[in-house]
Amino acid sequence: MDLNKIQNNIKLSQNENPFGPSPKAIEAVLKNFDKVSLYPEPHSISLKNKLGEKLHLSSENIFVSSGLVESIDILIRNLIAKDENLIIPELTFVAYKILADVFKKEVRLSKMKNFHVDVDDILSRYDEKTKAIIIANPNNPTGTVISENELLKILDNVQQSTYVVIDEAYIEYANHPDYPDTLKLQKKYSNLVVMRTFSKIYGLAGLRVGYTIANKELIEKLDFLQAPFTVNRMASIAALNAIDDDYYIKMCATANLSSREKLFNEIISIGWNVVPSEGNFLFVYFENEKERDFFFDLLEEKKVLARKTDLFGENSAFRITIGTPEMNEIVIQHLREIKVANY
Repeated sequence: MDLNKIQNNIKLSQNENPFGPSPKAIEAVLKNFDKVSLYPEPHSISLKNKLGEKLHLSSENIFVSSGLVESIDILIRNLIAKDENLIIPELTFVAYKILADVFKKEVRLSKMKNFHVDVDDILSRYDEKTKAIIIANPNNPTGTVISENELLKILDNVQQSTYVVIDEAYIEYANHPDYPDTLKLQKKYSNLVVMRTFSKIYGLAGLRVGYTIANKELIEKLDFLQAPFTVNRMASIAALNAIDDDYYIKMCATANLSSREKLFNEIISIGWNVVPSEGNFLFVYFENEKERDFFFDLLEEKKVLARKTDLFGENSAFRITIGTPEMNEIVIQHLREIKVANY
């Protein structure tokens, strides 16, 4: 899709924060623009230290990467041997399977249960050669979560040598009462790996900053395997200043929750199928691909860009990001027009 088309539409296809980055991040980048001639810090030391302070962790347990994809890339590329395997849900973030295929690692896809990650199915595919289990929580594109008890069931039934990776890219949007406290669980389970990002609620997707929280041994491996200077100076500066903008993050999360509920209810009223979400997006599914394409195209005609989920693993659904309240109202109006015209 060309850039001009994107600019003239309501772009709700990539789960970006519609409010943009924190004003503190913008101010810091503008204040330091003259430093772009300087190389960034090795391994983003200042950002690691800041994250450690914020999360009450040692910086030795934090790895900063160019988005979460770099961390996932390093783990799959280097830490899963040729005779080992990786388990992921069959309907989840596309990068996991793409990277596994690129590096020729065996991938075992676990079945979903009503668009939820099925922990029992994951464990049924697990064996002594499983090196990693990766779960996005909330899951992208369905928006569903696994509970703390479900995560504990995995942790209690796998070897310590198996990495249990929880991708929490959307954690700031989640308000599920049984959402796991992964940082607390790490104190007992040293094989639990937590990944988070500045791309979503922090609004820094274009700057590419993510971080991984894990045991010291794994962090040292990730640091060693990381290419030099992958996290640029402006990205680090923006993230350093975005971290402390608690008011902005709370505002974005609150607005998302309200708009998500309104859009969910509107989609239900039309008669479409939609999954309750803990993210900044909704997963809308249909009887078949033809029906999905028909309504997807109607939205696009009204200049609303959603995301088909074929690459994620489902060809009869699309994912739509929650926009600002103003954007949401426009989308709701278009949905009502579609309902009147087609039902």
